[in-house]
Amino acid sequence: MATLARVLTVGRVGAYLRRPALDVRWGLAAALALVLGWLVLPPLVVLVWTSLTEVKGAAADGLTLQNYARLGSQLRGLQTLANTAIFALGSAVLATTLGTVLAWLVERTNAPLRYLAYVAAFLSLSIPLIVKVLGFVLLLGPEAGVLNVWASQLFGFKLLNIYTLVGMILVEGLVAVPLSFLLVAPLLRAIDPSLEESASTCGASPLQATLRVTLPLAFPAIAAVFLLNFITTLQNFDVPAMVGIPGRVFVLTSQIYLELKTGIDPGYGDASALAVVLMAVVVLVFYPYYRLMRHASRYATITGKGFRRGTVDLGAARPLAGLALLLLPLLVLLPLLPIFWASLVPFYAVPSAQALSTVSLANYQVALANPTIIRSVQNSLVVSTASATAAILVTLLLAWLVVRSKLAVAGRLDQLAMLPLVIPGIVLSLALLRTYLIVPLPIYGTLWILILAFVAHYLPYGLRYSSAGLLSLHQELEESAYVSGASWRQTLARVVVPLILPSLLAGWLYVFLGSFRHLGIPILLYSPGTEVVAATIFDLWRDAQFPELAAFTVLLSLGLLAVASLTHGLLQRDNVRV
Repeated sequence: MATLARVLTVGRVGAYLRRPALDVRWGLAAALALVLGWLVLPPLVVLVWTSLTEVKGAAADGLTLQNYARLGSQLRGLQTLANTAIFALGSAVLATTLGTVLAWLVERTNAPLRYLAYVAAFLSLSIPLIVKVLGFVLLLGPEAGVLNVWASQLFGFKLLNIYTLVGMILVEGLVAVPLSFLLVAPLLRAIDPSLEESASTCGASPLQATLRVTLPLAFPAIAAVFLLNFITTLQNFDVPAMVGIPGRVFVLTSQIYLELKTGIDPGYGDASALAVVLMAVVVLVFYPYYRLMRHASRYATITGKGFRRGTVDLGAARPLAGLALLLLPLLVLLPLLPIFWASLVPFYAVPSAQALSTVSLANYQVALANPTIIRSVQNSLVVSTASATAAILVTLLLAWLVVRSKLAVAGRLDQLAMLPLVIPGIVLSLALLRTYLIVPLPIYGTLWILILAFVAHYLPYGLRYSSAGLLSLHQELEESAYVSGASWRQTLARVVVPLILPSLLAGWLYVFLGSFRHLGIPILLYSPGTEVVAATIFDLWRDAQFPELAAFTVLLSLGLLAVASLTHGLLQRDNVRV
């Protein structure tokens, strides 16, 4: 009887599983194929088509290779391509090296201030990149940069002209250090210390054990972080726009922007050709990164037996290590300090006793009364909330299809959703701009086109969080709901979503903050009335409205830091790692 009851139970489970799954899987796959296809494919097709046509105003001639034939002049004799490669390589080396050293101090030594380093790195991610770049410009500007003026007064020379390729590398590398630290730290934490102890038993010093055992074991993962930094730098627009363009140091992202924003008619054809080149470069770099991540399991060192954390005793060097870890809090505070000072004075001047007498809060009153600033904050809240909600909803359904169903098409949809990883933000912006100038759908010049752009851009990131949550949830829980008579929708809403809510919340907040900070996507898509925060900051900077800009960025940074602090507390409480 027990055997018969078990057979009946298994048969009932199978019946319940087959009944909702047959219709739901294929219907869901069809719906997701339409959504993902519309978000990703038409812009890419239009972008390539535009790069192969001679665009004049709203009209386009037949197919031609003239846009690619003019690449030499657009790339300024390949100087732009060389600048792009040097900029990305130098920034990636700087960010990965500093991030790895700081991660080693935190995870493999007894250095002080380790928790402070983690908190500072996490909070640093909430500050928009454009705000950090603005802070470094006010610190290292050739004429009025605080550090340069003070160095001239004290030592008779300037530290650095930020409007150079070296300055671009320094700024991009430093702002990427916190993320590199957060990516490398778990990798170093996972290495079994018994391997280092074995090296010590053979006579190796702690430094030799680190150089010959720890770092070689972590090298593939560190190389993946380096490639990720390289790809991110290739795609970023903030530093090339605010540092490169004033210094006439052009890279691919800034050159695409200039092709569209200079001249009588926008150079859609030339800009599209440059965008295709940039996307091809990103694909070439992304391939080794993908291979490293695919074979990461070969380098696992945790076996599940006898693992324990170990630390290197730094001895008398502990205070020096603590000072080194202060770099992470400095990367949060240092760019904000000159901005905070600029927000208190009627016109920008280097801090001095004379300038101190002009300090007031008038700039904050002007900023809070500026209708463009208020509208940009409202627009950003709407766009970021809608983008985060839509991205997590779509990726939750896609993750369920990939993880739970056995459909071959699910893998293809997963690949389609990951495609935006190789599309730089400004390239996606250009592609959508051209698409909705052609497609008779009246969303150009509205917030809808910004929402579509951000949803498409953050699909891979939302999928990461949703998939991680579903993989941690055993299928038996869903089967129990089916046996109890629940439909697929009821199971998803009442069982799956509540149990993986921390992962979904972390993904939602990541997309929300990312949409708030991003400049490369809205820079070509916003219009009067649809300004968002990052674009408004860029416009205020371009129009040299520094006091008003400084007051706005201080308020914005404080608000985002508060959100990040609250998020950090929630994630710590729920044991969720971003």
